Amino acid sequence: MKSDKPAVESLEIGLASPETIRQWAEKVLPNGKIFGEVTSPQTVNYKSLKPVKKGLFCERIFGPVEDFVCSCGKKPEQNQRYCNDCDVEYTSSKVRRYRLGYIELGSPVAHVWYFKGRVNYISTLLGMRRRRIDAFLYGTRITHSIDSLDFLTRFLRKLPRKKFLFYEYNPFFVLPLIFPFSWHCEQDGKRFVDFFTKLPESEDFPLPEYFPYALNKYKKKKSQNFLDIKDLSSLTKFKKRKTSSRFGISSKARNNPRIRKNRPFSFVSNLNTEKKIGLEEIRAKREFRNNNILAKRNQKEIFPRTLPYTKEQTVRDQLPCIGAQPFRQVLTNLDFPMLDLILSKKLYRLNVELAIWVNKELPMPLDGEIESYTKLKRRRLILLQRIKLVKNFIRTKQKPEWIILSALPVLPPGLRPILQLSGDQVAISDLNKLYQKILFRNRRFSQKSLDNPLYTQRLLQEGVDALIENGKGGAEPVCASNGRPLKSLSDMLKGKKGRFRQNLLGKRVDYSGRSVIVVGPQLQIHECGLPKEMAIELFQPFLVRQLVIHGLVTTILAAKKLIAEQSAIIWEVLEQLLEDHLVLLNRAPTLHRLGIQAFQPKLVNGRAILLHPLVCTGFNADFDGDQMAVHIPLSYQARAEAWQLMWSRNNILSPATGQPILVPSQDMVLGCYYLTTENSRNQRGTNLYFSELKETLLAYAKNKLDIHAFIWVRCDRNFETGNKNNNPLEIRIDSYGNSLEFYDNAQYFLDYEGNQVSQQVRTTLGRIIFNEILQDCFKLV
Repeated sequence: MKSDKPAVESLEIGLASPETIRQWAEKVLPNGKIFGEVTSPQTVNYKSLKPVKKGLFCERIFGPVEDFVCSCGKKPEQNQRYCNDCDVEYTSSKVRRYRLGYIELGSPVAHVWYFKGRVNYISTLLGMRRRRIDAFLYGTRITHSIDSLDFLTRFLRKLPRKKFLFYEYNPFFVLPLIFPFSWHCEQDGKRFVDFFTKLPESEDFPLPEYFPYALNKYKKKKSQNFLDIKDLSSLTKFKKRKTSSRFGISSKARNNPRIRKNRPFSFVSNLNTEKKIGLEEIRAKREFRNNNILAKRNQKEIFPRTLPYTKEQTVRDQLPCIGAQPFRQVLTNLDFPMLDLILSKKLYRLNVELAIWVNKELPMPLDGEIESYTKLKRRRLILLQRIKLVKNFIRTKQKPEWIILSALPVLPPGLRPILQLSGDQVAISDLNKLYQKILFRNRRFSQKSLDNPLYTQRLLQEGVDALIENGKGGAEPVCASNGRPLKSLSDMLKGKKGRFRQNLLGKRVDYSGRSVIVVGPQLQIHECGLPKEMAIELFQPFLVRQLVIHGLVTTILAAKKLIAEQSAIIWEVLEQLLEDHLVLLNRAPTLHRLGIQAFQPKLVNGRAILLHPLVCTGFNADFDGDQMAVHIPLSYQARAEAWQLMWSRNNILSPATGQPILVPSQDMVLGCYYLTTENSRNQRGTNLYFSELKETLLAYAKNKLDIHAFIWVRCDRNFETGNKNNNPLEIRIDSYGNSLEFYDNAQYFLDYEGNQVSQQVRTTLGRIIFNEILQDCFKLV
């Protein structure tokens, strides 16, 4: 029978939109009622322990407490799904472990992981400093902006007529920067009015480069932001005075007065229009504005009054925009393809500037030049991070405004229970207290008279931060009455006692064991020492089968009895069985693929697992009491994977860097150093002569030679010495013309024709042993 559940091949963790969060929780009853939103901070009635309606344990949202029993205690009739009186679904109480609710926040808040983590994603995406991000989110800085279709009809009713100013509707006209806000309109029948005021104390957003075609620093250098004086002289005196008051006259070092142009974009511009405007249209708009000023010089006013807008102080008083709302508005209007193009061009310019710096041949660079070069490198690094983040958003097709939360999911009550202890005591999960704090603070936004919205926004942001990760980024954690920090959602997941490592990982499985590791230098790299007691228990089913196949026993009970007696035949069969099986050794935590490797087991006495010291680097293990788990691959696919991919002799190079992972360290390096050390003082066998290498080992075995004593050994192979002096110390010639040349570390015997007959090397027994080991390794290669 096939299961109806779909097979899950992979999981992907990403951002969830507010609509998705509401869809997780909301359910529609047959009578049309919708439940899912938690509005009450109450949990249960502590006398009857019944959930409160629309609270954190509401049965209408999360399901019934008892199986197929509604809140009013009625049992379902035939084919009845919901109770008509209390609107509770007749279903199993198990649904209270996976049904979600949600809290509709009175003001949007930012997810703490994305602005207080090691990488501040909001700061990286917008190119702003962390402090300014935090200042806006926690209400120490504010901005006043609005972007609404029905703003004019809704907002202007509250203002007296005398506060209106009227200007001509012009699709290419933008108010100067000295005005309290700027506006932009489309010609399709809709008018978008965007208000933006810059408070002197707030140091609000500058004009950023991530808006399409906005004026960034580079474009300010390229295009002058002034009208030439010749254009100014063509105006009438009235227009000149009027234009100067509107635009302002500035003077440069040459005392050349110029008139500032209109900036073509404001901070919160209507991106639905701006995305469709090309660079050529922008140039055309600039020319149109300049010509428009000059063409109407005979008129008394440059801008006839027709379109209403409000004064600066009125906007400040009526349209506060605090917290995460401005960021959501900006992130919603981001054009990622255009932003990627702009950032790529900036990166190209920075690479060119850095290449110029690198190609400069300065013998002694000045401190200012070094500082400039360092700043360029830092700007390039920040730009690369922004480009990487933008490309990730384009690839995953997720929206950055989802970082700002307007709907907060509520965990199922089965995962944050309230337990009644002995007497009248009740144990409450920390998550319930954190949710209650959010709901209490969220209620303040629904009050008619909101005295301090900035403080209310800050409280709500801090409450959501404490729920997601209490004490994140050095913030003061929310504590219980006894001073203990409350356990947040992140605390339930991370760490040794978290959900993953405590409950989901580290499960006991069949055909596995665990023991302490000790060094086994006599083993090969692909071998491990497995205790006999552990091996006979792990391989017992395989051993029973082999005993039956070989005819040693006839029944399974007889085979188990023979194994329990541990007769000599058992160990022979087990050794034959282990030749065709690999075991998997795992050391927690398994941080990379080398944390679990396959080895060919060898039976050893004792209860410790023997491990070759060279493979410890991959496991990040040492022999100071570390424990390792043993697993047996059972299926043919798992055994084939163990032989091909996981066998330790196939993992010589690091998969991350390609560098050798099996490198000597610690006692191996110290042992090689001690083995090859020279010491001529009080050493037995110093200056003895040996005709072959085997004689040195024999003399050492008879205790007539120390391992560090200088000896002369006949050697027929080529060798190298550390002495750079090639001149002989002494030459002896006999009557037949044969010669004997003495050097510091060698002696050469030559015949009368000058041909070398033999040679002897000055060395130690330890160096001979070390050299023989290397020669054996080279033969294998």
